[in-house]
Amino acid sequence: MENENKDYIMSSIDEYFEILDKEAQKRSQMVAKSLTKYLKRVHSESTKFDSLKISATN
Repeated sequence: MENENKDYIMSSIDEYFEILDKEAQKRSQMVAKSLTKYLKRVHSESTKFDSLKISATN
């Protein structure tokens, strides 16, 4: 009986870490998507630094 209980606990711990890994993977994907959107938006917009560089060369 005691051995069965340990197997159940180990199984629960393994399942717990598997869930944590899946959640971490989802968060990483969300961060990557957000970062990609941000970088695309920043790249397409003209920044103050860009306009200063242009005015300095003219």
